[in-house]
Amino acid sequence: MFKLNDLIDKFKNKSDTTIVKETSDSTTESKNSVQVVRNWYEERYDIITVQRNIALLLLVILLLLSIVAIGSIAYVVNSKRFDPFVIQIDDTTGMAKVVNPLESSVLEGNEALAKYFIKRYVISRETYNPVDFGKSAKKIVRLLSTNQVYWEYLGYLRNEETNPAIRYGQKNTTYLLVKSWSKLDNRKYILRFSINETTGNRSVFNKIAVVEFDYVAMELTEKEQDINPIGFQVTGYRVDDDNS
Repeated sequence: MFKLNDLIDKFKNKSDTTIVKETSDSTTESKNSVQVVRNWYEERYDIITVQRNIALLLLVILLLLSIVAIGSIAYVVNSKRFDPFVIQIDDTTGMAKVVNPLESSVLEGNEALAKYFIKRYVISRETYNPVDFGKSAKKIVRLLSTNQVYWEYLGYLRNEETNPAIRYGQKNTTYLLVKSWSKLDNRKYILRFSINETTGNRSVFNKIAVVEFDYVAMELTEKEQDINPIGFQVTGYRVDDDNS
């Protein structure tokens, strides 16, 4: 005979099985959700890591290119060389051409050019103006002199009796007047001149200078080329009082 207790137990077992199954399914879904989230974060981390590595690589490449560019610029600047040149105008045709002054007679017999640079040199060396004496005048003397002549000039300035900066300070200036020129040869001139004070006693000092020079190839900066574009160099300089 069918028992009521057996029916109740059977129904109870079936309910328990359903609950266990539902619980198991819920746990599985929860684990799957956690795994999906974990995979998403891992994927994002991998992408960010790759992007970071690419950015670092690009940065290293840019740094290397910058170093190469700076090195190239430094090489070009240091290797820049100035070769003096002169533009010659043909008297017959009027055509202009560039000539090498070191191989041409254009400068050799050009008295006007020689006198211009000699006068500029003597003015820078013998006159005094506190405004530009310390920089401009000394720079011109340096660029227009050989090393030996320039060192002699520095020795002249170290003498307190002959240094005009010590003698005059800020109280006086001097200027030069040319009296006469004498040409000894193509690269040697005698210049008679006077040095005139502008204030105080307004003294006048008569001088005579013997100047020897040459034209040489020089490596100069652009600003130095403005002062000495043709490689003019004083190779010998002597100045004395002119009592004649």
